[in-house]
Amino acid sequence: MRIPAAILLAVLVAACSDSTAPPPPASIAPSVGALSGTAGLPLPTAPSFSVKDANGTILGGVPITIAVTGGGGTLVNAPTSTVAGVPTPVGTWTLGKVAGTNTLTVTVADLPPLVITINSVAGPAASLVAVSGDRQSGFAGAELPAPLSFQVHDQFGNGVPSTIVSFVVTGGGGTISPGSVVTDAAGMAGAAVWRLGKTAVPQTAIVSAGGLFTTLTSSVSTNFNVDVRFFGPTPSDEAASAFIEAGARIRATIVGDIPDVDIPLLRSGAGIDIGPCGVSGVIVNEVVDDVLIYASVAPIDGSGKVLASARVCVIRNQSRLATIGVMKFDVEDVNGLISTGRLSNIVLHEMLHVVGFGTIWADSRRPGGVLLSGGGTDNPRYTGPLAISACGVAGGTGACGGGVAVEGLPFTAGTADSHWRESIFESEVMTGFVEAEGIPMPFSAITVQSLADAGYSINPSAGDQYLVPFSAALSAPGNQSRSASPADNGPWEIIGRPLFEIGPAGLQGYVGTR
Repeated sequence: MRIPAAILLAVLVAACSDSTAPPPPASIAPSVGALSGTAGLPLPTAPSFSVKDANGTILGGVPITIAVTGGGGTLVNAPTSTVAGVPTPVGTWTLGKVAGTNTLTVTVADLPPLVITINSVAGPAASLVAVSGDRQSGFAGAELPAPLSFQVHDQFGNGVPSTIVSFVVTGGGGTISPGSVVTDAAGMAGAAVWRLGKTAVPQTAIVSAGGLFTTLTSSVSTNFNVDVRFFGPTPSDEAASAFIEAGARIRATIVGDIPDVDIPLLRSGAGIDIGPCGVSGVIVNEVVDDVLIYASVAPIDGSGKVLASARVCVIRNQSRLATIGVMKFDVEDVNGLISTGRLSNIVLHEMLHVVGFGTIWADSRRPGGVLLSGGGTDNPRYTGPLAISACGVAGGTGACGGGVAVEGLPFTAGTADSHWRESIFESEVMTGFVEAEGIPMPFSAITVQSLADAGYSINPSAGDQYLVPFSAALSAPGNQSRSASPADNGPWEIIGRPLFEIGPAGLQGYVGTR
């Protein structure tokens, strides 16, 4: 039987249509892929998705649209249709540079769009930024007002969490606590406190994190100037450093400016000859701000005899504070002090005499009166109220009744009436005896406050930790000096009281030893 051509064509068309029409997509779902990545970088493994029919078969050739819809990243090599039988990767997805949520949206026909979410995190540490705490100024021995805070960034400025930020002091002798801090979720490490060292020198520290390093600097606040000038033979580097260090320690302790002395103006340009103070051939003809100290390391009388001398040469006639001072050290003794690590303490001891410790206590013209009672006896006492109070705080209440105990007779003039009593205060830097090698000589708050009693503006944080020894603190007032007098071998130290005074009208004349 012959089939009409029209019917045959219709059958063929119908058969053809039934065999080529794909099943409609019924669902779209993500496959296993990257769930997180690094901000600003391509994902190492591209996320993928599958379009399935109603039977769960992965369909290929289904038209799709893929676009970045959050996070600011980019997408290249994105497919335009699905892959048959396997999940379809989205292409190369570079996440946005800001750490956080990134989204990609896949659209298929009338199905609800598929949103793929990636949470990006910061990359490796690339920069270490000071948020607060750098370039501060504060008193020596005190904590800086602002804590140290740093943020660790990746190459795109994102904070890097869980990174150890370490602090190491490299100059000035201070401390930073804690020594390390772990960054928080924002890459911030904070709350480290910098306590400055006890000398007025540059304070520096290194901050490190994730292989990065940066330098912190701070400065010690002071308006007091100590100008040390050497005369005679050139001192060794070690000796010169001890003088510079002592000057820096005093500048960190006395912080208030005192009026300059304009010697050229006062003397009509003639200057002051300080030869009587032991510096021959030197005419001082300048503005002195605040104290000028001439220092010498030269032969005196050989090893084991007089080690040093210190004196106030010129004082201001109203405040009675030092203008010019002189220090001398026997070079043969100095070498031994250098080798045993004691020179810095001894130089500080002598420099404190120059600025007034023990050298102006008995000055009846000092504002507020004398600071010493019982001078020339076996039980002299320092009567400045601030030092007395500090002595009590240091545990010396029993030793400071009626005043801070001062060394008295039978000790020589180089020790008596100008030092704290050795038998009570033992190793404190301003007792009259050099301690043995290895024994610290603390610069106590008692000595610091004695400078305030003398009329200086001081930094109360500058002193070292010190407690009056327990047995001495309970001793009754009276002569607590050692039974063996060093007078048998002669004095090791010579202390000179002011020789000249100067005022608004110029040099006022000879003071002598009164």
